[in-house]
Amino acid sequence: MKISDLKDVFVPPVKRYYLGKIVYGTPYFTPWNFNSTILTIRKERPRFLRCKFFKLFGYEISYGWPIAFHSNDLGWKDKYNSPRFEWAPAFMIFFFNWQFIIHWHAPDGDDDKYWEMVLWWKHYADGNLHKARMTWPWRDAETKRSTWNSRYIIRRK
Repeated sequence: MKISDLKDVFVPPVKRYYLGKIVYGTPYFTPWNFNSTILTIRKERPRFLRCKFFKLFGYEISYGWPIAFHSNDLGWKDKYNSPRFEWAPAFMIFFFNWQFIIHWHAPDGDDDKYWEMVLWWKHYADGNLHKARMTWPWRDAETKRSTWNSRYIIRRK
């Protein structure tokens, strides 16, 4: 899903930036064929790097590019016929042992609710905002009222 798909329907997500040592993965690992040191030599052991390698005299020699660009789409899964948010969309640049990232997050910080509402509208209600609001399945445990958050909506039909 692209951020531009939300235009004129949902309040746009907020960009957050990170510049520093490699902390975030794509979404859990570094990109394919990326090696922050170009060449890594180590005793043979279970592999965690996602780059090319060969074995020589009991050592594993891994090699890859020290620069990588990666773009994550919105991460989600379907569980019990409803969407579950996993990770926010992001654009990442890896440069040796550093990274620059742009993450898109919910305007009020509640990523789960925001992105699940977007997914419900897009995939479960066929892009129909009224249908999405009426069929939203989650209810507050105490009040039994819908947890649909209308503050995220720009256009109300």
